[in-house]
Amino acid sequence: MFYPRILQVCLLVCCLSLLAACGPSNSVRLLHPPLDSSVLPAPNAPRITVVSFTDKREDSSALGMRRDGSSFTASEDVAVWISRALADELGRHALQVSFATNANQARSANPDYMVTGALEEAWLKESSATELAASLCAQFTLANRAGRMLRETLNSSQSRTGLPSGAAAENLLLDTLRDLVKPMAQKIVQTIQPAK
Repeated sequence: MFYPRILQVCLLVCCLSLLAACGPSNSVRLLHPPLDSSVLPAPNAPRITVVSFTDKREDSSALGMRRDGSSFTASEDVAVWISRALADELGRHALQVSFATNANQARSANPDYMVTGALEEAWLKESSATELAASLCAQFTLANRAGRMLRETLNSSQSRTGLPSGAAAENLLLDTLRDLVKPMAQKIVQTIQPAK
C-alpha cells in the first residue's frame, strides 16, 4: 500500500510541473487583431493619420510582473502596437487611414485629421499559476488642420482564470487591446463624422 501512494504523489508532482512549464514565458508576443480586408475606404472618406504613440511609462521595457518576481517583457514596442491597432480599427470604419512614426511625417502627408497619443500604462500580472490580469491606459488627441478637436484618456482591464498556457498572456493582452482601441476609434469617428 505504501508504493501506490508514492506513485500517486510522483504522478501529481509530474503533472503539476508540466502544467507550470506550459505557463507564459517572460517574453510576451504582442498579437495584432486580424485585418478586415472586406472594408474599403469610401472615395470621399476623410484622410486620417495615426502617429505612433509616445511611451510615458517609467520603464518602457517592462510589461508586468510574474508571481516569482521576474518581469514580463514585450516582443515589440507596446506604444507602436497600440497605435497600429488603432489605425487598423479606424480602417474598419471605411476611413482613409495611414500610419506615421512621428508628427512631422504625418504633417507632410497633409491629412484631414491627425491622431496622436501617449501610452500611460501597460501591465500584465500573474497572480497565480492559473490567474492573469492585464491593464492598458492611453491618452489620445484628435486634431484637424485648425486645431485640437478631442482629447481623452481611456483604459481597459481584464483578468482570466484557467489552465496555464503559453498563449494565455498573449490572448489576454489582445482582448484588452481590442477593448481599448474600439471605443477610441468610435469616439474619433463620431467626432469627424457626426450623425446627421
